[in-house]
Amino acid sequence: MPGYLPFAGALKLPAYTCDNCGFWQRHFEPPAACPMCLDARHVVPQDGWRFRTTTEAQAAFPCHWEELEPGVWRFWNEPVSGIGPSAYLIRTEDGNMGFEGCPVFSEAALDQIERLGGMRILSASHPHSYGALVQLQDRFDPELCLPAADFTWSAALQVSWPYDDFLEPLPGLELHRTAGHFDGHAVLFDRKRKICLCGDALKFELEPDDFRRARTISAHKAFVRGVPLTVNELRHYRDVFERLDFTQTWTPFEPAANCGRTEVLALIDGMLATRPHAYPVPLAELRW
Repeated sequence: MPGYLPFAGALKLPAYTCDNCGFWQRHFEPPAACPMCLDARHVVPQDGWRFRTTTEAQAAFPCHWEELEPGVWRFWNEPVSGIGPSAYLIRTEDGNMGFEGCPVFSEAALDQIERLGGMRILSASHPHSYGALVQLQDRFDPELCLPAADFTWSAALQVSWPYDDFLEPLPGLELHRTAGHFDGHAVLFDRKRKICLCGDALKFELEPDDFRRARTISAHKAFVRGVPLTVNELRHYRDVFERLDFTQTWTPFEPAANCGRTEVLALIDGMLATRPHAYPVPLAELRW
């Protein structure tokens, strides 16, 4: 049952964030290493490990927020070290849903979320974008929905609603597992707004004068290392994206308003017709 925590004491341990990637861990002392940095999709720090407490991270990385679309808010840190994803808050008549976590939330940012109605549901696309989900769970105690395939990455969190391939935790907000980048990688589809929050399934390069307009698009198994997806992984991506009627595609870094299902499917079909790659393709080449 939701809220039943027989070993809740484990979640009261101090939380530490890795300065190299932003992954949070709960430990009785600063961790010895970071499992995310040691994973093949990332890289280890060049000058040794550094872990920050919540207070230290808040002091180092200012948090900002803005309403990108009516009822959809973005929270981010700037300047910031590590991966640096954005967090999104989607307001609905049935309660608010958080998706992804920024590296750290200031107390003012948490108060802003409270003013917006708090958070009933929380989820993320994959572990690179977990960010400070620990803060959101500690403050708002939302239902945490994560794919069972990525459960091993959630030790700092309390998953209350694991799912396999699909979940609609609030009316009109759908979680679809794509796998690929991570085994449990998932996207969030907002049916009403026709926005697909695609996690790291896709990557954009933006126009220099407009952070809402993408210039190129690409897909990767590991972005930092330039590793492409496999044919079967791309086919799975295509099966998911083809079912979703979206006109905007938001990553944790680039909320692109000018790319939708047409361009995403064209990118994937191009790779399936030749071979998978990880280089960026101009959006203009994918439209006809």
